[in-house]
Amino acid sequence: MMVKNRIKYVFVLLIAAILLLFYHNFFFFYLMLVVALMPLLSYCVSKYVWNRFDILIDSPVLTVGSKNDVPIDFILNNKTGLPMPAVHFDFTVENHYYPNDELQCVTLPVRAGKNTYHWSANSVYAGKIGISGTEIRMQDYLGLFTFRRKFDCEDDIYVIPTESDVIMNVIEDTFTEGDDRDNDSGYSVDDVTQIKEFREFIPGDRMQKVNWKISAKHDELYVKEYEQQYNRTLTLLAELRRDSEEVGFLDELITAFYSAAVKLLDMDMVFRVQWYDVETGRFLTETVSEQEDLEEALHQMYLMSTYTDYFAYEHYCEEERGKGDMAIYFTSPSFSGYDESKKIGTYKERVALICL
Repeated sequence: MMVKNRIKYVFVLLIAAILLLFYHNFFFFYLMLVVALMPLLSYCVSKYVWNRFDILIDSPVLTVGSKNDVPIDFILNNKTGLPMPAVHFDFTVENHYYPNDELQCVTLPVRAGKNTYHWSANSVYAGKIGISGTEIRMQDYLGLFTFRRKFDCEDDIYVIPTESDVIMNVIEDTFTEGDDRDNDSGYSVDDVTQIKEFREFIPGDRMQKVNWKISAKHDELYVKEYEQQYNRTLTLLAELRRDSEEVGFLDELITAFYSAAVKLLDMDMVFRVQWYDVETGRFLTETVSEQEDLEEALHQMYLMSTYTDYFAYEHYCEEERGKGDMAIYFTSPSFSGYDESKKIGTYKERVALICL
């Protein structure tokens, strides 16, 4: 485009020169002078604006659900009163867990003052979405010159997994007794928690607590109240390994892990989450008693690098544990170091839930 603009300018300059040669009057002399000085004037004014405007990437949210748009705001602050036709921003959007960084370019007008422009990217998988700028480009008014500089702004958004009803039902089957269902997961855990009572639905209750059979009998919503029966440690153990080259495997593991944790919170249970940090060689533990704790733990997990071994399982086995302590291990079906009877479920055939 800039080459075309330069060709057009040279053509106009030649026309002005030819007219001056043929007519030899002051009008065409001044026309020739104006045309000759226009690139210098355009360059100087554009450079003045270029040196006095800033840009910032910001997101109005810290977290967003998977398969939703990730909102991005570009905040342009032009400290002069002179607008520019357009500025081009190159930036990347990358999920920390996957090598799927994508270079995008946005073209926006540079108006006088401070202006915010909205953009969005798609979040297919759960994880930390990093948005980072690479370069800013702007042409002068005539499109003859290009100004460039590095775009150092960045922002992060944490993509929360969707809740899987399959996993939530598996967890409830494993950790409850006294419900009016006729079957369970095939793996029983004695004296973990039980349903204390059913009560009428109160606005603010999570829909996962609704017992639909009881609700149907009474023609109004009833929820389950749980009562803990023991004092022992329950752990959700996540193995953040690259088990498969198929894109989305780790997303499924995180989805299963998150759904199980949400269900335990619905049941008013306090538990630990554990994972392995391959960068520091540390085995990390967080206690979860409410949703904010779970999201904070998830944010920390999103910063971890993946690996190709079973480090989380190995470190868990080395820990001292109390009698009756229990863990649910989220791993791939290729893991073979366990009693098959301890397997309590599978998510999408690629994630196994195993009681340790």
